[in-house]
Amino acid sequence: PYFPFFHRVFLVRDSQSNPKTFVLSLSHGLKIKHFQIVPLEEEGKFFYTLDDGHTRFSDLIQLVEFYQLNKGILPCKLKHYCSRIAL
Repeated sequence: PYFPFFHRVFLVRDSQSNPKTFVLSLSHGLKIKHFQIVPLEEEGKFFYTLDDGHTRFSDLIQLVEFYQLNKGILPCKLKHYCSRIAL
C-alpha cells in the first residue's frame, strides 16, 4: 500500500555515529534516506552543509528552509516535518 502522508516526510536529528553532528532523515519513494549534516569551521565561523561546503548555512533552520525551496543534492524538496514519532 502507498501512504502519501509518508512521502517527503523529514526530520533532523542528532547523529548516533558521529557526536556533535546531525543527520537529515528523509522519506522518499517508500525509502528512508539519511544525509549527514557536516559542521564546518572557517575563519572562526561555523557553518552547516550537506554538500561538502558548496552550500553553507549558519544554522539548521536556515538549512531546512533552503531545502524546502530547493532540491539541491536531495532527491526532492523537503515538505512535511516529522514532529512526533510513535514507538
